[in-house]
Amino acid sequence: MASALILPPTIKAYDESTWVLDDKISAASEYSYDSYGFGTYYDDVHGDLRVTNVLLENSLIKRNTTVDRVVASGSANVDLISMVGLKSSNHKLDYNLNLSYSLTYAKDFTFVPAFIQSTTNYLAKSNENLSEGYRSYSDALIENTMSYDGKFGRNHINAVVGQTFERELYHTLTGTGVNLPEPYYLQVDNAEETSGASDESEHVLASYIGRINYDFDEKYLFSATARRDGSSRLSSEDRWGWFPSVSAGWRIERENFFPVAKSTINLLKIRGSYGELGNENIGEYQYMDVMSRGNYTYSFGNDKVTGSAISNYVNTAIKWEKKKTVDFGLDLGMFNNQLEFTFDWYKATSEDLLYSVAVPANAGATNETVTMNAATMENSGLEFLLAYHNHNHAVKFDISANLSTLKNEVTKLGVSGEPRTDGYCRTEVGREVGEFYGYFSEGIFQSKAEIDNRVNSNGQHINQNGAQPGDVIYADLNNDGEITNADQKFLGSGIPKIHYGLNVRAEWKGFDLSISTYGAANFKAVDFVDVTLRSSYGALNKDVDLLNAWTPENTNTNVPRVAYKSTGSITNDMFSQRFIQNASYLKIANIELGYNVPDKLFGGYVKGVRIYASGQNLATLSKYKGYNVDFAGGTFTPGYNYASYPTPRTIMFGAHFSF
Repeated sequence: MASALILPPTIKAYDESTWVLDDKISAASEYSYDSYGFGTYYDDVHGDLRVTNVLLENSLIKRNTTVDRVVASGSANVDLISMVGLKSSNHKLDYNLNLSYSLTYAKDFTFVPAFIQSTTNYLAKSNENLSEGYRSYSDALIENTMSYDGKFGRNHINAVVGQTFERELYHTLTGTGVNLPEPYYLQVDNAEETSGASDESEHVLASYIGRINYDFDEKYLFSATARRDGSSRLSSEDRWGWFPSVSAGWRIERENFFPVAKSTINLLKIRGSYGELGNENIGEYQYMDVMSRGNYTYSFGNDKVTGSAISNYVNTAIKWEKKKTVDFGLDLGMFNNQLEFTFDWYKATSEDLLYSVAVPANAGATNETVTMNAATMENSGLEFLLAYHNHNHAVKFDISANLSTLKNEVTKLGVSGEPRTDGYCRTEVGREVGEFYGYFSEGIFQSKAEIDNRVNSNGQHINQNGAQPGDVIYADLNNDGEITNADQKFLGSGIPKIHYGLNVRAEWKGFDLSISTYGAANFKAVDFVDVTLRSSYGALNKDVDLLNAWTPENTNTNVPRVAYKSTGSITNDMFSQRFIQNASYLKIANIELGYNVPDKLFGGYVKGVRIYASGQNLATLSKYKGYNVDFAGGTFTPGYNYASYPTPRTIMFGAHFSF
């Protein structure tokens, strides 16, 4: 999508003349079909764009996958008390067995032929690629649990113990051919160079679980859970981990001393919990390394001897990532749950997060980083839910609203705590993950005199390399008289501080209407396409805002001058708050209107007739310029949107009935 948006509109989508480009590009004589009739650019007309016509890419690349899958599952439940001929209304003891197995077999085919669009944009014959391969995945799961439910007067106990075992196998075999004769007959053995590769992995997860729930008179509530998990993705010394949790609650409205009538407050519960969860989704075999065959040579008696050795530094002590969560909350129900309110305060600490740590240069290893459990992060906030139900009138309706807040903080990062920079984002101990980091722009230079006479707060001249009238003014934050990397600062967060939603459902005489909305607020975003279109340089497609760029005749503007190339090391495209957008939004996610036709109209032959119309993703209210405001950013770049595909708007009409 990004390629289509940044391609200059002066380049044709299709152009029959590009089948043969020998008279324009000397290297094209080595190709049979050149640009296949798709529009291209010419260096002497458009400049050196180094982009490919997206229609050419989509047309040339042949890629398909055929998938066969078998899924089987089964379960058995045994009432152990009834099995031995006993009966009890207060006690129940069950054994449950769940089995599942899935096998997926996939056949892959990919072919990318040679083409040439310009002197810098081509795929040589020596690099055209045909690959065919087979992949198989299998997943087997066994779950054994035993549960007990018993009542002793006003005491109620529910307990579960169990064991689970899951095994995943993966295997792939791929054949690759490079440089195929023309006309193309797409078989790997027709290529000049062929190669094969295979890969195999196994993942096993075993767990032992136990849980007990206890309540006294449905008034005092207690729950405790313990699980012990073992993963093959971790070394034998660190494979197993304990993950406990405990919670307690008190239903105050059931106390004799509670002064409010149950018709007014039917639920008032305070509760608290603490729990730990483990994460082992880190990929296979990260705790071990293999020898590369023949990667070392040595001379013994002037004879060359080839051997192998482990050249990477590997962390053999990778262990479980842990998430520890504390939660305190309140549940309130009034007027027989006609009005409901829920409040929670939570704090989640993620410990021993896997993080790439730099390997010292003098360690003698070939890898520059190694994965270690070397990061810690905290998330905390409040959650609110308010709901109102009215089913006592002709018009029945339910309204619910929710709101949550989030505060994020990195408390540990690597061994030395050095900040991490990923593109436009920076992660630093004591701050949020992936905050935007860059220069701070202070306007536009209007004249050469302004550039020459600019001073900082110390009265020192500020040198901004290559600055000309019309260029962006960057702040000298460290007051050293030079605009350098040291003049960057944190510019905003890409993590929403507030999430909210509103849901409404109403019914009247067979008609029903439901509306669902959600949104997020107090966060920023940077869009790759927007940044590219607003670049002051080059010949790629541009945003219409650049029609208002600074010129000596147009000085009343906040858009800097445009040029084919920059004149210095500090350019108008240096990342600053100019490229950061307010990404707060409200999305109307779903609206559905339906009518339930009375059964009597069909004489009993048809029942449950319902006709409806619905719309999904109908509207988004936001100042964000991108196509998809609720995109999923990266772990260390949460607010950066690299051209995520827009969510489609869907309108549906339907009918449901049964005989």
